[in-house]
Amino acid sequence: VAAESADALPPRTQRLFDEAVKAEEDQRKLKVPTDWSYLERKWRAVLDESDLAEARYNLGVALEAQGRLEDARAEYERARALKPGLRQAAVNLGVLLEKQGDVRAAATQYQAVARDFPDDAVSRERLAVLYRSTGQLEEAWRLAREALVRDPRSVAAQKVLVHVAFSKGDLDLAKLVALRAQKLDPADPELPFLVGQVYAKQGDDAAASVQFRKALALRGDYLAPRYALLQAALRKQAWGGVAEHASALLKVDPSNAALHLVHGLALRHLGKADEALAAYQRAEKAGGDRLPEVRLARGVLLARMKGECQPALEELKAYQRAVPVVPDAAQVTRVVRDCEKMLEESRKAAEAAKQMQAEAQRQKAAPAKEGKAAPEPGPAPQSPPAPK
Repeated sequence: VAAESADALPPRTQRLFDEAVKAEEDQRKLKVPTDWSYLERKWRAVLDESDLAEARYNLGVALEAQGRLEDARAEYERARALKPGLRQAAVNLGVLLEKQGDVRAAATQYQAVARDFPDDAVSRERLAVLYRSTGQLEEAWRLAREALVRDPRSVAAQKVLVHVAFSKGDLDLAKLVALRAQKLDPADPELPFLVGQVYAKQGDDAAASVQFRKALALRGDYLAPRYALLQAALRKQAWGGVAEHASALLKVDPSNAALHLVHGLALRHLGKADEALAAYQRAEKAGGDRLPEVRLARGVLLARMKGECQPALEELKAYQRAVPVVPDAAQVTRVVRDCEKMLEESRKAAEAAKQMQAEAQRQKAAPAKEGKAAPEPGPAPQSPPAPK
């Protein structure tokens, strides 16, 4: 967001400044993706006329949005050097440090802003978020409350209160604050997700599902509610839902071996044996030896659905070797025993069939052999009477 305009600017500089601000506002009204490189050019045009702290700050915002963090940091620092009271630049320096992974330095920066600008809410809400992420719940709660005193519409601070209340088991308070925050920012998908988590903790799966799906409707690539729906479907063994959510998650994270395995399990329970085997193969390729459960799942499928006990036994015994302490040993042992019994019965049946075939061949050969035996001798022929 553009910082406030400087006072008493030359007419040309003021016009360029106003044009840059309007360009950003127009893009926001049109609800199109912001063209930050275009805005960068606009602010550089202002700076060509006059080295204004506000223009430096806004140039830093445009650079930060393009991922040019070091360039943005330099602009924020120049803005602060030109105008030490430019609070937004000081706050954004802390945000940059967070993005770069230097949480300690970011916290130090926010603390300095909170000290230098007693009425600032953003530094306090950012500190509250950092404290909550490190488990310092009491400090997070205090800072979030301080931020809300300064800005009652701070959604970030209210989210911190929801998280802290949820962690402490005060579910009614967590839900109340989250619902209140939803009224302030209906487009934020995290808020219905948080409400859904509260409902799930209270055991109301139907209400939780409604909130999780609302979060997905607001942002389709938001993974947290999708995972929550997947877990709920797994608990209920609602295999159609498991397949739906696992498939959606795999579009975002196609190399996730565990998701491929879960997808395969759902397909097996839906009677799609060949598709399940293909999913297991993808899971094995993605997870390698790190996911021996693939061999268990494949072995069970081959035994139960395909009736292919020999390869099933190979898979199951490989799983037993890889996992010495099997979580569900009785079930695995039962499948192995059933397969071994079926293989033994098949062996006996094959042996019996072989014996029957041999006996049939012997019986067939016996009459032929008897037909070729020498005939029994008859009475000797008499000589004709002598001629008289």
